[in-house]
Amino acid sequence: MTNHRTLREKLVPDFLEELERPNFKSEPHPGSDREPRLVHALVQNASDAGASDIHIEPRSANATVRFRIDGVIADVANITTSQSKVVINQFKAVANLDPVAIFIPKDAHARSVTKTGPLDLRLALTPSESGEALVVRLLDHKRLQRSIDDLGLATDDLRLLEGWIENGAGMFLAAGPTGCGKTTTVYSLLHEFKSADRAIVTLEDPVEYQIDGIVQVQLDQRHHLNFGEGIKQMLRLDPDFLMLGEIRDAASARAAVDAAISGRALLSTLHCRDAVGAVTALRNWGLYDHEIAEALSVVVGQRLVRRLCAHCRRTRHLTQKELHWFSAVGLPAPKQVTDAAGCGKCGHIGYSGRTGIFELWRLNEADYEAILKHGDEHALRRANAERQPRSILADGLAKVLGGITSVSELQRASSGFFPSQTLVPARSKRPGRNSRNRLPVPSGT
Repeated sequence: MTNHRTLREKLVPDFLEELERPNFKSEPHPGSDREPRLVHALVQNASDAGASDIHIEPRSANATVRFRIDGVIADVANITTSQSKVVINQFKAVANLDPVAIFIPKDAHARSVTKTGPLDLRLALTPSESGEALVVRLLDHKRLQRSIDDLGLATDDLRLLEGWIENGAGMFLAAGPTGCGKTTTVYSLLHEFKSADRAIVTLEDPVEYQIDGIVQVQLDQRHHLNFGEGIKQMLRLDPDFLMLGEIRDAASARAAVDAAISGRALLSTLHCRDAVGAVTALRNWGLYDHEIAEALSVVVGQRLVRRLCAHCRRTRHLTQKELHWFSAVGLPAPKQVTDAAGCGKCGHIGYSGRTGIFELWRLNEADYEAILKHGDEHALRRANAERQPRSILADGLAKVLGGITSVSELQRASSGFFPSQTLVPARSKRPGRNSRNRLPVPSGT
């Protein structure tokens, strides 16, 4: 099948050059006795392009190499099936994996040294109908060396978060779907705590980023170091702050709540739709309302949007379709918005880098009472919106008005954020059949 997508081959010049070499299959990169030139070239090109992931996807007649840049997939090269097998086998060799085993999903780690420093590589190999597929995540330590000021939080939310940092207790959760920056948010808090001379212990599976000054523990089921035992060991180290890499099942949810109830401050990430959705997720893992109310302190719901290129952005009027969308989600439509045409500085994409859009839920006594009474998501979301009107959509709109991102990025980031019944205009103050689901109009817009 012919691939009609536009190829951005300019992003992989070194990789394509290595493919043309007659001995590309075996020659190691200079200065390394393990990393083949082909692997090094592809990782270096991905790093130069600011990619977070490399995808090698088999097709019926060939294979496609793709980069995920600022959260968006870009096709960068079409290669033959035999070439893709060579590239995948070279990645396996770097990760000490058996190149013959192609029918079993595998995860592995490796390391590459680029011009800007070392990169940790996380490999995920999966068999498919057309052959073996590979995704390589590039883990750059520098990406997580951010302060909370760099995340993109609104001033009021930042103050609330700083207040919790000063007197931290209970459970802090970064909530959202995969790839929305939850880990970056949690690690930025860890760096904040580390600078305040506090003892920090993490329990992760796996430890993706090693941070000096923090005790990081990796789960090891083979030696009976599960979530329960891991939390016990963490508490014996007398930490000020605990970090659990991700709440992903009933065992990790139980461990997180037990640690938070013990009087320590615990940070973790959780897959759910928004901040209030964290309560439903914890309930689904079998936790009781009184446990959630006692443990939960702060939830940050978040998404990532691409930043408009500062060199080619321009203002324009809204289209009719965009006006309808603003009306549908209950947000006031701005008179003008900013877009970017694309230029040489941004690779003719129109965007460069990403920032977060957030909603911060700092629970109070009314929230605890509502949870204890088994209040559902709608009731909790309604009460939270009355006190803290900056929803993710409202925060995104503020960044659109500030020329930071575009309407299309806000639409993409909020896709599926609200169920269909909430997408009604929020114009009338008169209660109606759908009034309880209407979104608040953001203040200051």
